[in-house]
Amino acid sequence: MRFKVTGFTRFILIMIILVPLAYVIASYYNGKDGIEELKKLVKGQTSLISPTKVDTLEKEAVVLPSETVDKDTYRKLLLDNESLKDSLVDKELKIRELERNLKLCKGK
Repeated sequence: MRFKVTGFTRFILIMIILVPLAYVIASYYNGKDGIEELKKLVKGQTSLISPTKVDTLEKEAVVLPSETVDKDTYRKLLLDNESLKDSLVDKELKIRELERNLKLCKGK
């Protein structure tokens, strides 16, 4: 007795082969070990959704105990931090302005 393979069955069989192969190739292209990534994904150790930038920054943040830093240094660091935040906001505004000007120039 011979089974007839339908078009949908062919599609599923091809996808079972092509999707992992495409994932491995894309992983290698992005500089990761594609086969190891696929093994982790199958075992459930990782997900396809990468951690957000905020999550990564929160993990990297280091809090110094107040006993190890004297008050003057702590105040100076706080002031430097605030000035850097202000500078960042200014730079972001400048970037938006330049992007707007670029769009206007491209529109002409």
